[in-house]
Amino acid sequence: MPPKVVPLPTKERALFAKLIQEYETKKYKPAIKTADAILKKVPEHGETLAIKGLVLASMHQKEEGLKLAKQGLCKNLMSFICWHALGIIHRMDRNYEESLKCYGQALRIEGGNINLVRESAFMQLQLRNYAPLIEARLILLRAQPHLRVNWIALAVAHDLANNKAQAVRVLTAYEDVTKDVPPHNYEFSEVVLYHASILAQLHEPEQVLAILEKHQDKLYDLPAIDDMKAAALHELGRTTEAESVLRRLLERNPENKSTIRRLLDLLAKDKSAEERESLVLSQLLQLQETFPKATALRRVALDEAHGAQFATQARDYIERALVKNVPSLFSDVKPLYKDAAKQAAVEEIVEQFRQEWDPTQERGTAEPPSSYLWTMYFLAHHYSYTGRAERALQYIDSIIAHSPAMPELYMTRARILKRAGAYQAASDAMEDARLLDGQDRYLNTKAAKYLLRADRVEESSRVLKLFTKPDVPDPVADLVDMQAVGYLIEDAKAHKRTGDDALALKRFHQIDKILAEIYDDQLDFHSYCLRKMTLRSYVQTVHFEDDLYARPVYVQAASGAIELYAQLHDEQAAAGSEAAQAAAQKRAAVTQKKAAMRAELVAAASKQVERITEDDLMPAPDADPYGEKLFATSKPLEDAHHYVRKLQVSNPNVIETWLSTFEVALREQKWLLVLRALSLAYAIDASHPTLHVQLLRFRKAIEATPLPDAAAAALKDLSADVPALAAPLEALQTEFVQRHGTQSPAHVLGAAEGLWILRGSSGASDAAELVSGLGRAEMKTSLAAYEQAYAFLQRIEARGATLDASVASPAFAKAALAAWPRADAFKAPHELEAESNERAAARATWLPPADP
Repeated sequence: MPPKVVPLPTKERALFAKLIQEYETKKYKPAIKTADAILKKVPEHGETLAIKGLVLASMHQKEEGLKLAKQGLCKNLMSFICWHALGIIHRMDRNYEESLKCYGQALRIEGGNINLVRESAFMQLQLRNYAPLIEARLILLRAQPHLRVNWIALAVAHDLANNKAQAVRVLTAYEDVTKDVPPHNYEFSEVVLYHASILAQLHEPEQVLAILEKHQDKLYDLPAIDDMKAAALHELGRTTEAESVLRRLLERNPENKSTIRRLLDLLAKDKSAEERESLVLSQLLQLQETFPKATALRRVALDEAHGAQFATQARDYIERALVKNVPSLFSDVKPLYKDAAKQAAVEEIVEQFRQEWDPTQERGTAEPPSSYLWTMYFLAHHYSYTGRAERALQYIDSIIAHSPAMPELYMTRARILKRAGAYQAASDAMEDARLLDGQDRYLNTKAAKYLLRADRVEESSRVLKLFTKPDVPDPVADLVDMQAVGYLIEDAKAHKRTGDDALALKRFHQIDKILAEIYDDQLDFHSYCLRKMTLRSYVQTVHFEDDLYARPVYVQAASGAIELYAQLHDEQAAAGSEAAQAAAQKRAAVTQKKAAMRAELVAAASKQVERITEDDLMPAPDADPYGEKLFATSKPLEDAHHYVRKLQVSNPNVIETWLSTFEVALREQKWLLVLRALSLAYAIDASHPTLHVQLLRFRKAIEATPLPDAAAAALKDLSADVPALAAPLEALQTEFVQRHGTQSPAHVLGAAEGLWILRGSSGASDAAELVSGLGRAEMKTSLAAYEQAYAFLQRIEARGATLDASVASPAFAKAALAAWPRADAFKAPHELEAESNERAAARATWLPPADP
């Protein structure tokens, strides 16, 4: 039997109305006092308890607030206010499913409450539950048909649900009933253009033109109108009219490359390759005469031209930019390097300019010295990008000697060294650039990132602190608040390389949390964008949010977290073994090394908390800033499922999703999930080297542990589509080596790893022989592949493999150093220290001494 509802006396009813008003105006401290005054008189009043809980939750006391709200609900189960308050608290906690349940209960009690329906609609959209969203929007439209926002919201709901024809019907009805539109009405203009954009997606070009014509005197986004008209006319085959509209767009903005290419494609339609090039270049020449200042026209000509025509166009384009001292010229022309002939032509052209403008030689031209400097600057980038680091360094060192005060030159030197694998020298060069201009935040950020790549994590943190909030003890915490995922992923990788797995895992979790915050932030825009009628941009944003977790940075973070959880599970399973003890000791040494710095940060954080006045509504400080509690989990594989699920939903066509899924499922012995991961990865890339290794590991695993009947049946069914699941192991390895063993360095490493898995120490020599083949010139082995191969050799040697001296890790490091002479990975520590001392001595010659 539900508890008896306690009514409020007259005085307390007035106080309750005041409490609601104080909450809505965010006067939380007075609201607490008001609630306490009511509860002092009527301690069992459920609605007051619920609202007090809501106020506490708004003050970042969520646990206490949720407890009070539930307590209040128990006192009055038939109060829509109690259900609403609990729903809002769940919404604050991003628990939208529970929140919707509460809103549903509130609507059963107070079905006609428009606010409840509207808020539930926003949450249905947040969860992409389109059917109930459309139902809620229909209720709102029927209740308030005079509000335009209800018409538009229903149309947007149908559009997002991919019911575009229904969205068109709603928008048409809205436009028909909208009379006497005032002049310069932006909102109506946006509605019509949104309507036209949906018709364009339905491939109804005639209707697009009709609606734009019908409302032409009420539309104000002229570029968007012409853009839609041009696309519709092109689709209808009305080439002449489409050309006229595109030329009008070019008159408005001749630097728009998209418009230029659309015009050229239109004019060159149904032409052969030779006819197209001739026609396109002649049209571009005419346009250049019409718009002589438009750089984009000359740049597009470089994409279209070939052979002698390209050389002529490129010489003119590059000369103009070098004379104007354009630092970004290399970034501009770099996409042309996909064509080897164009790359060679650019190199020849710029080398000619270098020789012509060399101030030490007789010159036939009178270009200023700065043109020669920027020519050398371009060539330094060019030779670095094409893998000729030593020549690139000669050019950049030459101009640094001439102009030692330009940070851009040191940045370029750092980039060259980074590509050459000299991460320590690169970080020092970027630090030199930062020291030349201490007020430049971009240089500060680049210096910090380069320090991370050199695994100098503490130095990176100190550099960052120069530009973060002075009252924030840990500068990385400020970057977390600013959602700087680009820095955080580098920080995570650096901590992982240096053995601080707990903090690396923390960073991966912070990236996951940041993306969750970005996704949750759209909840505030569902209402705002509908009121402001920014419909096209709003729908694009919703679709962007749908693909948020498909971004490469999240795939890296999720894969990194899963790898760490799998490693932690292996250590817990092998507790007491020598390998597990060694890993624990290494991690303890890293933690001890950083203990002093962390103690300082904790003390500073404590002082900061003490400075907060009681009126500051700040969230509680992070209870686990270094990830130690996170890493101390007793169920790492369960925790890894959080990332596995997100990868599977957002990245089903990315092979890393299924490779990571396999790692978790194999350790859990969830054989059906293992088979699913292997079959889906095989469908994406059957020759992937990591997949080959995982297939071998799976086959070895089921030799030791027989499959259950259901998994054995699934294995039999899948064997037709994935032959590797049934082939003999040695035959599988031999086939992979024969078919893919020389395909790439990654496949060579996969083949070597396969031999180690199959044969153990007895196959180590053969695996090392395979790896030693990476030094052949035809393999074109990258620095990353050399580093992975070196790590593989060191790993199997640590596990007891006895290798011949000619293929052991020291010999391989020597060969790798011959191919990449500046790479840190293959140098001895004393060599790196000597180089560091030399760089420090060189910097001391120009850096002013620090103030005492």
